Amino acid sequence: MSAQTMDGISGLVAVNTLMAMVGGIVTSLIAGKNDPGFLHNGPLAGLVAVCAGSDLMHPIGALITGGVAGVLFVWLFTQIQNRFHIDDVLGVWPLHGICGIWGGIAAGIFGTEALGGLGGVSFISQIIGTVAGVVIAFVGGWIVYTVVDKVSGIRLSEEDEYNGADLAIHKIGATSED
Repeated sequence: MSAQTMDGISGLVAVNTLMAMVGGIVTSLIAGKNDPGFLHNGPLAGLVAVCAGSDLMHPIGALITGGVAGVLFVWLFTQIQNRFHIDDVLGVWPLHGICGIWGGIAAGIFGTEALGGLGGVSFISQIIGTVAGVVIAFVGGWIVYTVVDKVSGIRLSEEDEYNGADLAIHKIGATSED
């Protein structure tokens, strides 16, 4: 998918995808202190990050991009859960949001000819495009959630929030005791 078309599929895209995944695995394994959740999401972090530049980067740049994404995911997921107490159990925001932002910026860094990339990419244009994507996603999400909240409401009752959506809505528990 990161190649955009069947014509864009190449050995470089395949190698860079693999290298970014490896980078995400290695760094999330180290930064996450062998936690299985981080070990499984680290490769995804690398894959998300390399999508913007898989057809531009040198494989070493893809490895670094995936490695940085693995560390970013572990660090931000931990911060969100432990410090900010935001309920993002699967780490969707750090995995797709932050690693995607990093990937957009990394394409402007590692896609340059000076760092072994194929060129044809501008760091400034990648920053502008990444910021524009974040703004559009934020505004679009705000509009959708505002409309849904006004039409049907999106918050659970305090009791249901305490018990969790699994029990309150789906009537299933995370353990056999629930």
